[in-house]
Amino acid sequence: MSQSKAILFADISGSSALYKSTGNQCAKEVVDFLLGSLTSLVSANGGQIIKNIGDEIMTCFDNCQDCVQTATEMQLKFCNLVQQPDLALSIGIGFGEVISDNDDLFGEAVNDAAYLTHVAKGGQILLTESVYKKLGEVAKVNAKGFDRVVIKGAMHESLIYRFFWQSERTTDSETRLMSVEMVMQELETMVLQVTYRQQVFSLMSAHTPFYLGRDENKCQLRIEADQVSRQHCQIKFSRGKFVLVDHSTNGCYVTTADKGELYIRREEYPLIGKALLSLGVSARLAQGDIIELALVPGKSELL
Repeated sequence: MSQSKAILFADISGSSALYKSTGNQCAKEVVDFLLGSLTSLVSANGGQIIKNIGDEIMTCFDNCQDCVQTATEMQLKFCNLVQQPDLALSIGIGFGEVISDNDDLFGEAVNDAAYLTHVAKGGQILLTESVYKKLGEVAKVNAKGFDRVVIKGAMHESLIYRFFWQSERTTDSETRLMSVEMVMQELETMVLQVTYRQQVFSLMSAHTPFYLGRDENKCQLRIEADQVSRQHCQIKFSRGKFVLVDHSTNGCYVTTADKGELYIRREEYPLIGKALLSLGVSARLAQGDIIELALVPGKSELL
């Protein structure tokens, strides 16, 4: 019988190097101690340990709120316990219907959580959109759109979220939870304004990919010029930032105040601050076909 569960995977990254540097016995004792400390939090918060997979644990909860709270406590406890700077904890959380069989769980939520755990860097908590939607309003303040990815087995891109459990600006050894004010400041994101002649587009992550080129049926911004390809380039949102991706024959010319004019072809370029974009030819030869790109403040709830 299927039922909806929040699935949490927690993986200790850096353990392979620990085995090489300290030896098998010592490393195993460290990993076992850390996993044991984490599993005690799961039980205390009403969760269930499904299984251990080497240096990774799989757990489940009846609701997403308890699951995310436990993930936060895991990260805090891990930071307080770990002395090795190369060890960190990566957590992925999914939510949905699962099937129980022989004390194990199977289903899309399990696969999603496992996938996000391997996408997460050490110290990060990543959530599927289904988890985010189940959180209370206070908890949602701590979550920011992180990336759009095609999760293994899926056909379409999904928005995944990062849950911020402490200030990234913390520079001392003390682990601190973020205040609401710090969270709001941290979670302010940017909107990319794209201006071409009399047209202005305000792009958020949900509006990407945004295509530029000659094909009016496939491009949100149509630019009619001989040097411009049908789908010349796109703007995508990846890892918390906007990125220009060139697909064209003639490339893109990006001009910024600090770097001057750069030429990119069949490659990616992160968009930071303000820039001028010319398709196919240098801005000096573009004859007015210049696209202005500018990041302006926005709020994470608009993602």
